[in-house]
Amino acid sequence: MANVNYRAKPNKVMSEQESISRFLKNGDTFTVGGFLLNRESDCIFREIARQDITQLNYIEESCSFGIDILIGIGAIDRFDQAYIPQHQVGSVNGLPQLNRSLKEGDPRPVKMGGVLNTQNYLGDQEPLELIDWTNYMISLRFVAGAMDIPYMPCRSGIGTDIVKYNKEIIVSEDPFKNKPIVLIPACKPDVAFISVQRADRQGNGQVFGYKGVDEWKARAAKHVVLLTEELVPTERIAENPANTLIPSYCTDAVVVLPYNSHPHGVFGSYATDRLALMNHLVSRQTTDGFKAWMDEWVYGCKDHFEYCEKVGWGNLEETRKMEQKINILP
Repeated sequence: MANVNYRAKPNKVMSEQESISRFLKNGDTFTVGGFLLNRESDCIFREIARQDITQLNYIEESCSFGIDILIGIGAIDRFDQAYIPQHQVGSVNGLPQLNRSLKEGDPRPVKMGGVLNTQNYLGDQEPLELIDWTNYMISLRFVAGAMDIPYMPCRSGIGTDIVKYNKEIIVSEDPFKNKPIVLIPACKPDVAFISVQRADRQGNGQVFGYKGVDEWKARAAKHVVLLTEELVPTERIAENPANTLIPSYCTDAVVVLPYNSHPHGVFGSYATDRLALMNHLVSRQTTDGFKAWMDEWVYGCKDHFEYCEKVGWGNLEETRKMEQKINILP
């Protein structure tokens, strides 16, 4: 793989299974594009679980619920995060497997800067390491990685315990104003999986609506996989050049995968399927429930298309109609 320049290929279309097996290996660091319930490819977490890739490091400024799948099977060694939706859906825990790891050490204990550790753990599993940052800090980590510089300065986090307990942050003195300044280390993930509304075969990916820091993720990552709702000719891309967030020279693979963010939504393509989302979350609240859910929705589906068949193409079409009553792509 190291001898192949995928970014130079004129046709980068491949399957989801191939893109993950080709670019993501045990021990790698990866990120997923989008933000919370918007354009975050939930399918990626399911396929990584199917392929049994482990010892992974995941970095995200504000994650959705999908990472809990990999936490629940013990596949995540390190989780760099700023916000997690653990207690944001009423009495239903958003990340029940992480919560179980914190309380019971199952499937592995949690260690977070000496302030949030699994208590009374008697097993021998290596802990999942949680690293706390602010949203802005993680964004700057991708910016620094994209610019190929070792760090970015900022004032985010000053006055909080984040700079106290996160040992990778350096607080220095601003040589211009003689005030404290925070130095944030660069991040260059091995793979960035980014959902886009449109892409061509060359790997020009277009994003409409909220873009987050996906441009910086793509430019920082060693490999970029675009998961596109629609494959279009390059001429169609040229009609809206300002929306080409990910240029072809950043892209290694294009995966044509409609509804790849389900149960989350994608601006102009489909709305968040809130009923399916809650059903998934409720099913995963207990250990037995999580195992049964995994057997049905992950291991019981050979790929994303079987998952969509299980959800029901008619139900997915309704989410598309709902979204396009409000937002229509040009």
